Formats: sequence, structure tokens, C-alpha cells
Amino acid sequence: MYGINLMGILPLRSEASEESEQLTQILFGEYFRVDEWLEKWVHIENMRDGERGWIDRKMMTSIDEDVFSRLCDTSQLVSSVPFAYAMTDKNERIPLTGGSVLPFYDVEKESMSIGGRNIMFSRTNVAIDTANIDFVSAALAFLHSPYLWGGKNVMGIDCSALVQVAASMCGVLLPRNSRQQVMIGQQINFLSEAQRGDLVFFDHEDGKISHVGILLNNHEVLHASGEVHIAPIDHYGIRSVFTGNYSHALRAIRRII
Repeated sequence: MYGINLMGILPLRSEASEESEQLTQILFGEYFRVDEWLEKWVHIENMRDGERGWIDRKMMTSIDEDVFSRLCDTSQLVSSVPFAYAMTDKNERIPLTGGSVLPFYDVEKESMSIGGRNIMFSRTNVAIDTANIDFVSAALAFLHSPYLWGGKNVMGIDCSALVQVAASMCGVLLPRNSRQQVMIGQQINFLSEAQRGDLVFFDHEDGKISHVGILLNNHEVLHASGEVHIAPIDHYGIRSVFTGNYSHALRAIRRII
């Protein structure tokens, strides 16, 4: 069984309960495989990043295997602005955050048809030519968005989602969490050798990667902590703009995009 999210945001939870932890969010247009079905909940695998968890059954739209296969085999356009509305043919508004997937989007008609619905979305808000979309600029569009564990949208986002969503707006699919992201790309040995757009990773005392940011230059980083903001960085790590103390210890620099 297969499904797609045709709502603005869909929470993906650790257990089949509204009170359980939000692991991440499924954005509009993201599609998934259902591997367990309960009365009110389904356990899914999001095909865009492989994340697994539980969603409320009534919030999904079922699709058949043919549609699912075409979605998996076709490159999909995404929303390139932090927030905008799509309109249905019944004049209903659907909120779309940056990085939302636009399945089978017709650029000329400015519309898409999926799940028995026809949805209109302006091409001015679509990442059509991803080669001309700057990764750092896409991430900066989320400046001052509040931090939210598991969040993937402009109204609440965590550090690794900021990286993942901004990359998606540039046509690059990345894993969901920082421990996976640090395994990708080219290692940069020194901050002095880093470039704008390189990713910087930080760890806990146990040595496990727990945080990621995006370099604006070799002394400033954009990251989600409290809110998405710009903070000073040196070879020791991030110096908090709130306390003046080091808040995150630098452990790795990777060039991914």
C-alpha cells in the first residue's frame, strides 16, 4: 500500500499515538510506502529520505502502485519559497512550505493532478531551474524561524532539516539527520579552507554528531538553535550570540553542495 501527503504538514511520530514524539514532518507532496496498518495509524517509510514512523491514517491520501512507481522514477519539482498557498479547483487553499514536492507539476498550466485532485500553484514559486538557486540564499530564507525538534518548515525547523530543505530547494536530496549528513561529501580539514555553503558539524561529549550548520564564510555560520540565526564560529566551534560562550564544539566540515 502507498500514500502521499496532500496536506501542508504531516507529523511523523515514533509511536502510534498523538502524544508520542515527533520524529520529523512529511511535507506536502512527499510520498511513502505503508508497511503496517492499524485502525487509526499507519507506519510508513518516506521515499524522499527513508525516514520511518507513524502517521494518522486519516491524514494520508492513498495512491496506487502505478502512481507510486512514477513518483519514484520521476524527478519532482519543489516549492522554492519559504511559504505560499496552492489552490484547489474547489477554491480551497493549501499552505505549502519551502521544499514541498509538486508531483507531476505542469509548468505551462501551473498545476498538478494527483489523488483525484487538481491543484494550482504559481510557477514563480517553483524551483524550476535548480542550477540557479543558491543553497545559502535558500537557507537564509528561513532566518528567524523558531527551532522545533522534528520541524521541517518555516514556522518551526531543526538544524538538520534546515540543511535538508534548503538543499531540496536546490534539487539535491539529503538524509534527514546530521549523523547521516556528515557521511556525505568531501572532507575539509581546516576552517580556513572552507567555503560559503560548506556544512559544519558539532558533537556532544560522547562524540556523536548532534548539530549542523551552514557556513556563510569562515567566521559566520547559519544554524537553527533557539531560532535560525547567524552566529560567530572559529576552529573551536560556535560562540553563542546569546551568552557569548561556546555552545557547540566543531568536529567536521563537509562540502556537499
